[in-house]
Amino acid sequence: MFCRQCGQAVVDQAVVCPQCGVATGYFPQAVAQGKNRTSFILFGALLGLIGLPGIHNFYAGYNQKGLIQLLISVLSCWLLWIPMYIWTIVEICTVTTDSDGRPMY
Repeated sequence: MFCRQCGQAVVDQAVVCPQCGVATGYFPQAVAQGKNRTSFILFGALLGLIGLPGIHNFYAGYNQKGLIQLLISVLSCWLLWIPMYIWTIVEICTVTTDSDGRPMY
């Protein structure tokens, strides 16, 4: 396999590229524990519904995206809460990996 960042040939069982250090997406069974997808969905759907969109992204490790969603809602005095909630619903339907690239179980 080849590194998606630098294109260097990498051994199939390598966790990171030896050239640039980027994660290859391979995680041994002992390391493969990602976040719980059900918790991710519940954080997004329920906390987003009460006016806190973006909390689900903090759970999955996407801190910058979560902060953006939360600040847009708060700084607009919740006038932009509905577009942020729609963004949240789209994410909980499409995001299947955490910020480290591990699949959510």
